[in-house]
Amino acid sequence: MPCAPWRSLALLSPYLCSASPESCTADVVKAVRSAPSLLTVSQNLQRKAQGRNTTNQRPGGIQDWKRAEPSDDLAATLEDALQWEIRQIEKSMGEQGEQQPSRVMGVVLNGKDDIRMLRGALSIGFFGVGLLFSVFCLWRKLVPWVYIREADLELAPIASDVSPGTAARHFADPHVTLFDWIKKVRQTTPEDEISAAGLDGWAFLEFRRLIWRIFFVIGSVLSVILLPMHYQAHKNSKMLDMLSTFDIGRDPLPDWMLWVHAIMVWFVVSASSWTIAVAQEHFTEKRYQWLKDIPFPRANTVLVRNIPPMYRSDSALQQYFSNVFNDDVIERAYVVRRTGRLSHQVAALREARLQVVHAKQHWEDAGSPEGNEPEKVNLIRCQKRVKLLTEEVASAQRRVKDAVARGDPLVCTSTGFVTFNTELASRLASREQYTRDVTNFQISMPPDPHDLIYENLADQEMNSAGWNWAGVASIWGVFTLWVPFVVLISSWTTFGALQENLPRLKALVQEHPWLDRMLTGVFATIALKVFLAFLPTALYLIIRNLMSVKSTTEVQILMQRWYGLFLVMFVLLVTSLSRGVTLTLVSIAQKPGRIFSLLADFLPSASHFYFNYIILGWTVPVLELIRNSNFWKFHAFRWFFSMSMQEAKEYGEPEDPASYGVGARMAYSLLIAAITFTFCSCSPLIFVFAFISLTLSQATYTYLVVYAETKKPDTGGVLWVNGINHLFLVITIYILLMTGVLQMLSQSRQWLGPPLVALASLAILYLGKMRVDTLAFDVLPLEEVVRTSRESQEKAKHQQGRYLQPECDPDIVAAAMS
Repeated sequence: MPCAPWRSLALLSPYLCSASPESCTADVVKAVRSAPSLLTVSQNLQRKAQGRNTTNQRPGGIQDWKRAEPSDDLAATLEDALQWEIRQIEKSMGEQGEQQPSRVMGVVLNGKDDIRMLRGALSIGFFGVGLLFSVFCLWRKLVPWVYIREADLELAPIASDVSPGTAARHFADPHVTLFDWIKKVRQTTPEDEISAAGLDGWAFLEFRRLIWRIFFVIGSVLSVILLPMHYQAHKNSKMLDMLSTFDIGRDPLPDWMLWVHAIMVWFVVSASSWTIAVAQEHFTEKRYQWLKDIPFPRANTVLVRNIPPMYRSDSALQQYFSNVFNDDVIERAYVVRRTGRLSHQVAALREARLQVVHAKQHWEDAGSPEGNEPEKVNLIRCQKRVKLLTEEVASAQRRVKDAVARGDPLVCTSTGFVTFNTELASRLASREQYTRDVTNFQISMPPDPHDLIYENLADQEMNSAGWNWAGVASIWGVFTLWVPFVVLISSWTTFGALQENLPRLKALVQEHPWLDRMLTGVFATIALKVFLAFLPTALYLIIRNLMSVKSTTEVQILMQRWYGLFLVMFVLLVTSLSRGVTLTLVSIAQKPGRIFSLLADFLPSASHFYFNYIILGWTVPVLELIRNSNFWKFHAFRWFFSMSMQEAKEYGEPEDPASYGVGARMAYSLLIAAITFTFCSCSPLIFVFAFISLTLSQATYTYLVVYAETKKPDTGGVLWVNGINHLFLVITIYILLMTGVLQMLSQSRQWLGPPLVALASLAILYLGKMRVDTLAFDVLPLEEVVRTSRESQEKAKHQQGRYLQPECDPDIVAAAMS
């Protein structure tokens, strides 16, 4: 079974056979340091190479390095030491060393072929970006309706000889050019972003701009100081290639260089914390303005959970709050219902009404025939179905209404909405304790009326808690079973398996060994790529169907949290998970100080892999810009379902909420930030590739969010706050990594000095976090609520929707009967 330590030992064999013990010692130590997988060997040799020890043979043929006796053969001593250490490494990895998470995820440690791999990644990156941009410009020119939001499109005038009620609605030609979208992106202002995409859309774009500003500040300084210093330290090394000479390396550094790195850690933490704090102040102003502009009824409504049984009806709930406050303060109350099959009946009615429209259109296109013509018969059949479904829906709505009036516990739930006449009254009501039991009448700000998931709101608290635990358990199952599952499937799709099935490919690789490393690093495993593409969908389905989420925005918040954690763990920290997720966490819990070595042992040695990862990721936002799924859905609805252009546009939107939702996008943005932060001191060259990635993605996402995609329900910046908290966590990982690296590279291997100074930067990070947390964002200050409440009459004119389950809306029946 091939294993990295044995390959490294093969490279050491010439040195082990050296005739001179002194030169053997120096060469072996130097060679061992160049092999990241033998870091433990390097540390032991540096401490014990001067002593002349022999080993006692233990039962089973394993030599015990620790039970050593003097010997004159230094080369044999070193060889025995290497063999013992390698056995310990393999033992810690288990018999299935090939199934380490880092191997499964395709992570490759730095090596001689990294320059060639970097060139290949750059070629793929630049070619892919150029090709995708060309496709986007061409498709947008040919089919502009897919790449412009419906609110910005104008309908073409209806011909005079066609009935307005049945005419197919087509959009007028927007007259776009190939590159006019670039001008739009450059002229976009923050006000345009908030108006078109809400505060969440602006927060997503501003989060990426924040990352760019941080990297511009720290990247300029670190590149100027650290790159020449690293080159000076490694320029005479014959063991490193040109790309590795600009890395921090694995050889011990002079003390003054370690002090420079410690100072740079303080600079990175201080500059990042200050930039984040300034951005948070700017966000808070936007958040307050968003709170002032929230339309009615969301602005003056509260969500009430755990309503006691005696108040679980519209009239009883309204009467309770009228008794607590005044009669003229309460506008209405609404208790969420369990509607049974009513929602399915309403969906069938809407589908039937759409069929009537199409049937009538076909009948008019055929010349409005009478009698037993197929078009006439089909129209009558569709109209009869609409009438029957309308009667069923009306009857079911009456039954639900009667059940609510008498407080039927099978229909009425413990969740409801209370709408006040003013924002001030709803604010005061949300801060009170109503009964001695603090669990009763739990008040919170409601989501947007069009964003609610009423079937989850209808669940009892106990059921909701149970489903949430089931969702968390399922997600943890994805985390723990991910590596074994990928190993099971990818065993047939690895590059090695392809060589076994294709003898000519195997012969080519044997003639050119560098192809094995390059192709393995670029392509990793086919199964991994497929599963990573479907991972957001899997997490989305778990969150949406198992967890008791109350709105689609809450789904995106949980997607940001769990998908971001998965990406950081299995893409960035995967090299530290040599024993898997669970065992690694247990190991850290038993000995917290082990986290420094876990991060420092292998992460710096995989920096070149992450160069390629960022470069290959340049195509990700540009691929989203093409809107491939929306493009083909639009054409499918137009030509295969004979829909009008307006209907095809409506049914072709929105984009996939799992992969292209703001939660998944925020998570991927965090991953780019985490990779760059982690390697910014070890390999400052990463800033070049990160800058290109952020610049490309900022242009593409600005156009998508502001000009192409439909406006989504808004959390008011909750995703921003979560993103800022995640950034602080990423910077913490950076501090821990650099502390371990500085301790590993010091001559004395002591924690005092540069490692302790780097670790002390946690104090600066803590102060920055405290500064951000003191800027309250969740609610308006009371004085501003009072001022805004006085302007509520003007605000009421912009009321958007109402808190009413769609299937219970009587307008559905009225529209069907008209």
